[in-house]
Amino acid sequence: MDFQPGTVNRSGKLMKKNAKTLKFPKGFLWGAACSSYQSEGAWKADGKSESSWDVFAKKPGIVKGGSDATVAIDHYHRYKSDIKIMAELGLKVFRFSTSWPRIIPNGTGKVNQKGLDFYDRYVDELLKYGIKPFITLYHWDMPNVQELKGGFREKATSYAFAEYTTAVVKRLGDRVKDWTTFNEIKHIWEGCYNSDWQAPGLHLSEKINNQALHNVHLAHGLATNVIRAYSTSCTEVGVVHAMWIRMPRDPKNKKDVWAAEKCFINKNSRLLDPLYKGEYPAHMWSKGSVPEITKEEMKIISTPLDFFGLNVYGGCDVKYNPKEKSGWEEILYDPTVPVTTMNWGVTPNAMYWAVKHIQDNYDIKKMYITENGAAYLDVITHDGKIHDTDRINFLNQYLSELHRAMKAGYKVDGYFLWSLFDNFEWASGYTQRLGCVYVDYPTQKRILKDSAYWYKSVIKGNGIKI
Repeated sequence: MDFQPGTVNRSGKLMKKNAKTLKFPKGFLWGAACSSYQSEGAWKADGKSESSWDVFAKKPGIVKGGSDATVAIDHYHRYKSDIKIMAELGLKVFRFSTSWPRIIPNGTGKVNQKGLDFYDRYVDELLKYGIKPFITLYHWDMPNVQELKGGFREKATSYAFAEYTTAVVKRLGDRVKDWTTFNEIKHIWEGCYNSDWQAPGLHLSEKINNQALHNVHLAHGLATNVIRAYSTSCTEVGVVHAMWIRMPRDPKNKKDVWAAEKCFINKNSRLLDPLYKGEYPAHMWSKGSVPEITKEEMKIISTPLDFFGLNVYGGCDVKYNPKEKSGWEEILYDPTVPVTTMNWGVTPNAMYWAVKHIQDNYDIKKMYITENGAAYLDVITHDGKIHDTDRINFLNQYLSELHRAMKAGYKVDGYFLWSLFDNFEWASGYTQRLGCVYVDYPTQKRILKDSAYWYKSVIKGNGIKI
């Protein structure tokens, strides 16, 4: 099977032969992404210790179906055949995360060479097929022993993270040129110590949560400097964020456009200002909630970055409302917006407006869309295939909006599909499938969905049809 780009339109009907082609710039990087905890399995193999998520998932009622990621999709043992699938699809780059508990099981101290050996082999296998390795150092799996010491509530963990980064970069920095420190700091800050859906699932004070945010930012800055100090290849360093994306209710209404941008900045400046302005926004701290911060730490945090990674799934509309003190009103629920099986709204214009808001307000040197994808009810039909038209429609619409942003003058250098394979979806367990490659969990058999063939054609043609 070989799909032509955009074979299926937004309504699910076959496209006409004269469908409009949207080409992306020459050299645009087409990739995909995964995380260590969600895919590797092998939870205690070769000296790996328990991660905070290994422990958290065992708690009753945390994960749907009572499942865990002890096996996941067994990517640790199947990585060679999985990378071969990546090559068959024509991926130019693959973003994956290394596992801290696999590399330094105790959080600090002795390095587990067997853990590093795995990633050494992994990088070489990607390069064997001409796929660029793109490493994320932290995608939510902290060694549980480090979490028990306080995790990111304590600044000591920021320096422990720098120690872990040093071990990884010294081993892989001769071949890996692209590094991301953290994935979605927002969810570490609002999830780990203020929710029941992110490990370790504690409910703590606002001040402690703010301190954790600052400590993660500090860890990011320290790691950025470590990468540049120890990598021997031509290195680029960045961070990956998920944003509270806000779009104007009426894009033709200048007041709504103003309201959406102001709301977006209000929501996200706590994540962006420390990196790009060296300070936290004044509105962020309520009385008594200010964490311990030093000028030297802010200097480290604002170390210049080479790129910014943005994960885009959806957002909500904002309209101008002079009756509100802020001047805007968020429309957090809109019954007219379709949803995925995770109940996430399908709002393709979030892609355009997020890129615009960020680049209009911050000095971004280079930008990637580091995650974009959707969960749908995928079933194997009588012909043995998975016809995931909804996912193709979703991706095609979001890529159309990315193209619109780039045509308007906003520079984006690459796009990473989330995810290439179905995998363990955190608290949703195995109940949600976001992959373009179906994984039959009992047998670990891989089946390429229609969306995988569609994406192969997108990469090959460097564009989509609408």
